[in-house]
Amino acid sequence: MVRGVRELHRLTAAGKADDSPEADAIRDATDAPWQALSEVERQRVRNLSEDLFSLTGPPAAGRPMTDEVRSKLDEFGRARERSDWDAALDLLRRCAAYLAPARLSYLRGVIWQEAGDAETAALFFEHAARLEPDNADNAADARRAPKSWPA
Repeated sequence: MVRGVRELHRLTAAGKADDSPEADAIRDATDAPWQALSEVERQRVRNLSEDLFSLTGPPAAGRPMTDEVRSKLDEFGRARERSDWDAALDLLRRCAAYLAPARLSYLRGVIWQEAGDAETAALFFEHAARLEPDNADNAADARRAPKSWPA
């Protein structure tokens, strides 16, 4: 299911998601697996889809940091420490407007990497590296990640 979501977003980025035979084939192939997912799994897929849209749109300007956002980022750290990937990603979504786009993508990549999905992590690491090519962490993680997303 996750592979299908990634592929549809790849096609979206290439301008081929609407009414293309390839996109239709992916949608058809994911219909049955979607029905078999639990509601928690479906929400995880929806959230991934939402996060992937950040890779194709223009980077948003960050808002000034607030104490409430700092608190959410502390919660993010605790969720990460206990390997609660869904909670960590949700907290990043709630803080997204306050983080630099490259940092947000990098942190999403870290979570997906730690969750065991190197291909999804690669998408976010590569995006972070494109936004901040001089950032050594972004560049190193993008080089180690599998090449699955167009530059």
